[in-house]
Amino acid sequence: MVFLILGFSYSPAWAVSINSPVGLTPFKGQTIIREQVRYKRVSDDPTSLDRDTRVLSVPTTFVYGFTEKFAGVATIPYVYKKQRTNSGSERITRKISGLGDISLLGKYRILTKDSPGATSRLSILGGLEVPTGRSGDSDSIGKLPRAFQIGSGSWDPVLGAAYSNQTLDDEWDYNLTYQFNTESRDFEFGDILKYTIAYQKRMLPWELPDEGLYTQFNAVLELNGEWQQRNRDASGIVDASGGHILYLSPGLQIASKRFVAETSFQIPVAQDLNGTQAEADYIMVTSLRVTF
Repeated sequence: MVFLILGFSYSPAWAVSINSPVGLTPFKGQTIIREQVRYKRVSDDPTSLDRDTRVLSVPTTFVYGFTEKFAGVATIPYVYKKQRTNSGSERITRKISGLGDISLLGKYRILTKDSPGATSRLSILGGLEVPTGRSGDSDSIGKLPRAFQIGSGSWDPVLGAAYSNQTLDDEWDYNLTYQFNTESRDFEFGDILKYTIAYQKRMLPWELPDEGLYTQFNAVLELNGEWQQRNRDASGIVDASGGHILYLSPGLQIASKRFVAETSFQIPVAQDLNGTQAEADYIMVTSLRVTF
């Protein structure tokens, strides 16, 4: 939720959905720093390889309000990947870690509708994912598969839109982003479409104070979807790539004027993956957001 004063002033530090962008933008000159930890396990492998993959990513996001309507967003991720798989009669482990691909986005608010105790915001966003992560690493076994590398190797444009409707009691967030993945080293990841519907409800305090700032406790529920085209390599389309996955993501937040602490657990409720891909088990998320 957002702290609303006379229906038109707000502080975006109060709360936003946990796993996706929102329509809100910070004040001019305001800075938001978000440190997040995401842990993903993928182990439901239909093949005899019995692949068990763990991915730990720590993205640090910086948001700065250049004007009242335009903000810049930079996300710098550190990534660690570990996979256990069968190789002949042996069980082997492969690992990789380092700086991932940095995302540089701009967000511009194109619609503002305020009323006493409520606000609606619509923003468009666009930018580029920069190939700062390594994409050609090898280990003692040989070259790592492209999907296991920590970087894509390609310059990938991103476009999207986000809409938020907030009151003093609850919040709805909707967003849609599309990433145009390009070719690098005779390999091209499929384009990615992401979408989210998120709802937040203030649980505490039960009644708001007549004046002054307050800390609140929010319950969050999101639907996070991701659809990806099949990848392409030098020989053509990679059959075991791409598809659709939908997560149900309950979460909790403690929010004040200057910080938000939050956690979310993403549960896959629908997976329609192409070919013999291992399916996701879950994603665990924690983060801390501070506003200056």
